[in-house]
Amino acid sequence: MAAALDMGTATCAAVNSAYFIDRLLACVDRIRSRRLAVGALALVSVASLTEALGLLAIAAGPRESMALTSAPWAIVQTLPFAGAAAISALIARRTVLR
Repeated sequence: MAAALDMGTATCAAVNSAYFIDRLLACVDRIRSRRLAVGALALVSVASLTEALGLLAIAAGPRESMALTSAPWAIVQTLPFAGAAAISALIARRTVLR
């Protein structure tokens, strides 16, 4: 269960990272506060992606940690997944409405 949540988090975070980095590089928002906000969201998305990929690598390794496969860990991993999925939903809505 935890690995599926980490995979979902990684997928959503990759989409989010690509979107925010593209917006940051395209200079769409010229207002400094918006550029800072987009940069912060890009950083959080990249961090979420890195964390999820790292946890997946640990879980797939030869010394799989029992903590990463436990039910409590799966419960803890729902929060990053929910956050990444919510941001992805907002990005999808904005992209479709353009």
